[in-house]
Amino acid sequence: MKSPNSRQPSTNWFRSAMGWKPTWRLTGALISPARKLHLDILQSIFVACLPTHRNCVMSATEAPVLLGHICSSWRSISLSTPRLWTRLHVAQPMRGPTPMESSFEQKVVQRIEVTKTWLGRSGQCPLSISFHCPPENVQVPPPVVSRTSIQFLQALIPFAARWQHIHLTTPTSSLLEVMSHVDIDIPWLETVAFHHQPHSFDNELTWESSSFGILRGAQISSLSFPGSIFKPDRLPLAWNQLTTLTIGGPWWTISPELTSITLLDLLSRCHKLQCCKLMVRDLDLGMPVAQHPIVELPFLHTLAVHCVSMVAPAVSILLKRLSLPELRNFAFISGANHQGSPTLADFFARSTRLEGLDLDCRPFSKSTFLESLHSLPPSIQRLRICDPDRGWGNLEGANSFDDETLTALTSSGICPALQHLSIDHGDHISDEAILQFITARRLESQTTLKRVDIYFRMRQMTLDVMPSLQPFIEAGLTVSLIYPPPFPLPQQSPWDGLADAPQVSPPGWPFPPMLEW
Repeated sequence: MKSPNSRQPSTNWFRSAMGWKPTWRLTGALISPARKLHLDILQSIFVACLPTHRNCVMSATEAPVLLGHICSSWRSISLSTPRLWTRLHVAQPMRGPTPMESSFEQKVVQRIEVTKTWLGRSGQCPLSISFHCPPENVQVPPPVVSRTSIQFLQALIPFAARWQHIHLTTPTSSLLEVMSHVDIDIPWLETVAFHHQPHSFDNELTWESSSFGILRGAQISSLSFPGSIFKPDRLPLAWNQLTTLTIGGPWWTISPELTSITLLDLLSRCHKLQCCKLMVRDLDLGMPVAQHPIVELPFLHTLAVHCVSMVAPAVSILLKRLSLPELRNFAFISGANHQGSPTLADFFARSTRLEGLDLDCRPFSKSTFLESLHSLPPSIQRLRICDPDRGWGNLEGANSFDDETLTALTSSGICPALQHLSIDHGDHISDEAILQFITARRLESQTTLKRVDIYFRMRQMTLDVMPSLQPFIEAGLTVSLIYPPPFPLPQQSPWDGLADAPQVSPPGWPFPPMLEW
């Protein structure tokens, strides 16, 4: 007879081994909060999982693909929610240094099929599409690269009627081959960005017999177009609807038709512009520019001018014909060797609300550069002195920003509201001058200086100023002085003379970001 306190042998191990699950666990899964959500709410949550700053990529680690891997129910919901599939980034595969033709073609076909399937799930919703073609592989003939990018562009054309935002980074030849011969009504199109991907065979582009009829009738508010093929008369746009206009690309590809007269005539039709980035190429000054009527842009707050003219003062004449009462940010970039030096004092004197300034010092002589600094409006809060490509710069202006120039900025009479100073080529500025500038600015009773960034590309540190600046740093000042790393001394190596000898190179250091274009 068993004792009443004796315990019966447990059978839980048998039930667990046979896959038995307690009833309460199954019940808990069925009544989980996610299962109680209404379909509309769950779909809204799925849409909120999409990235907000870019289009979705073809990856299993990102929504909406990831959501469909959770369970069969979620997969069904994701596939039946068109809004989840309206945004897509397509990256063209890149060939390796020794490409296998069959493998590459298979990858291209697969990615194109995924593109069609993805966009096909979007129902009748407006689409946001971005396409990126990688830089040209010098070992692959240019026609092969162009043919591949054309295949991807042609896969996007059937969905063109629902384009809302389209961003294409591709060889200009491919863009002309596909886009300039398509004439489809695109009523939802708002943003168009055709970015130039430089290829050697793009130098002889012509599109005399074609036009971008695909843009006709669209409600475009933002347009970005390569300067190499920008011809306003071939773009059937409602220019008075534009709020953002960008004409960009490498300066050596810019069409000679982008003169000041052409740009002034164009801007006179864009009264609603708020942000504008232009490239201008004048071969001579000519009287027509100076006689052009004043163009007023009452809403423009950001203007960038990339001057690729051989005659530097051309940009000065262009700016004199513009009335910009709301201008807040201005950038001037130079892209070629110049004759003469631009004078921007009159433009700065009229820009009484200017807050941010990016100034390329290459085309300036020291005297005209100092004159421009003294004419800056007192509203300036951010000043960046840039030199994007010294190798192509004007030798006359090579030393326009040195100790004397920085000393001029030390006085509170110039830019009294200055908060952020950035110099991306400080090799001609001494550490002593930097210490003097920061100390003088910070000791002012009404100081506004909060940040100083200076990049040195060639010279090493001669004086460590950071200990002297420590009290200001503790009080909230941010100082970044970046010097190049020292090059290692040459060393004897047992690999000397061999083709596969390991290369000894100095570690890299962060360069300042170039102006976005």
